[in-house]
Amino acid sequence: MCCKCCGETQRKSWVFGIGSVFTLLGILLVVLWPDLADKLVENGLKLEPGTDTYDSWLEAPIPIYLKFYMFNWTNPEDIRNPDIKPHFDEVGPYVFLEKHKKENYTFYDNATVSYYERRTWFFDEERSNGKLTDMITAAHAITATVADEMRHMPKFVKKIINFMMNHEGGTLYTTKPLHEWIFDGYQDDLTDFLNLFNTSKIDIPYTRFGWLADRNGSLEYDGLFTIHTGTDDISNVGRLTHWNEKNETGFYPAPCGIVNGTTGDLFPPRLDTEGEITIFATDACRFMNLRPEGTLQVHGLTATRWVGTEETLDSGENYPNQQCFCDPRLEECPKTGVVECKACRDKAPIYSSFPHFYLADESYLNAVNGLKPDKEKHEFVMAVEPTIGVPLQVHGRIQINMMIEPDDDYDIYRGVPKVLMPMFWFDQYAELSSELASTARLAINLADYGVYFGIACIVFGSIFLVTGIALTITKRWVRRPEVDDEDILTTD
Repeated sequence: MCCKCCGETQRKSWVFGIGSVFTLLGILLVVLWPDLADKLVENGLKLEPGTDTYDSWLEAPIPIYLKFYMFNWTNPEDIRNPDIKPHFDEVGPYVFLEKHKKENYTFYDNATVSYYERRTWFFDEERSNGKLTDMITAAHAITATVADEMRHMPKFVKKIINFMMNHEGGTLYTTKPLHEWIFDGYQDDLTDFLNLFNTSKIDIPYTRFGWLADRNGSLEYDGLFTIHTGTDDISNVGRLTHWNEKNETGFYPAPCGIVNGTTGDLFPPRLDTEGEITIFATDACRFMNLRPEGTLQVHGLTATRWVGTEETLDSGENYPNQQCFCDPRLEECPKTGVVECKACRDKAPIYSSFPHFYLADESYLNAVNGLKPDKEKHEFVMAVEPTIGVPLQVHGRIQINMMIEPDDDYDIYRGVPKVLMPMFWFDQYAELSSELASTARLAINLADYGVYFGIACIVFGSIFLVTGIALTITKRWVRRPEVDDEDILTTD
């Protein structure tokens, strides 16, 4: 650059040139980079081939665990004793590694994509507190389903049903190993008889009963999803438009039956941290609204916690806008914190709630023994980084319950109390890895990094400009040789 051989003009050119270039570059970065960085990040968040979002959407890049907690009914023989409540021991967790993979996907010109999702589970014995062979006692789901379906039939029909249940395997409860309760299903005499009987009045659409029977590894069990890709409007990315090619579930009247929200793995950027988010739960065939409550730190990122509230599983008792979640054919709607899922679950008297009846009406908890709701353990939580919409931690916690009711026309249910029996609850857990968190931090701070670099360039360039101005004012661009006094005296 400047050296002893450079003249004054050359030195000025170098100093003012470098100063001007760096200052101008810095100003351009400060002014233009934030919008450019936002555009780069936005393009990466769109769901289209070649983006990071596409790759992680296609196959989940982090481990997902499904934890089952079973309720073992310890005193079924006392069910008709009014002084003894049904008692349940929670056993587990039984942990399964869950793999997600999108298949048969089709992108459309209207910025949507339809797909099936294959979910596969693998038992993780090391993380589990129990074995697949553990024996669990619970209410007999098939008998309860038959009794519930035929409850309002004429007396003579119910007498036939009562005879059938008494002689073909009907029972109030049963004891089976865990693996049969969950994925494998168990052989059941009543189920075999009903399939042989083949009547449309009692529809049992399976040959073996298990809570997730025929689901492990199935491509079509969860249905066909259609979501926005965000290529036309990034604020729509991940939003569900159709389920099984329909924009209504068919299980509830509008607006409760509308296919709404996201599937929980994609959220748009710039989320409103004061507003609710909506997720669509296929297990309940409905959407669920979650409310913001506090923040959570994960690998240096700050997420907003959206949680399930009293409103989430209300059927109109406290929140009239959710009255449409109550089937008008029911004799009474479930109390707050419990939702009916009969139409969604093959007409079985199944109800969902939060674990241990957390946030539910106290009457459900008071009817049984052994349950202790705990906010920390049983809260439904989805922690999402709101700037780019990436989920940092998920605890999807739901409890499955089954209603048993007294009915004098059935020997099995004569004299029993009306009780919502807890069957099991699960926690679908996932947390962003530290590697993906680093990538997320880069995306979140990309605009700031450019601005900081621009400011540094401005400062660096300003130093050169100020230096050049100072040298110009003091006329010290070229160092002049000092003249010795003796030389002056001896001159001439």
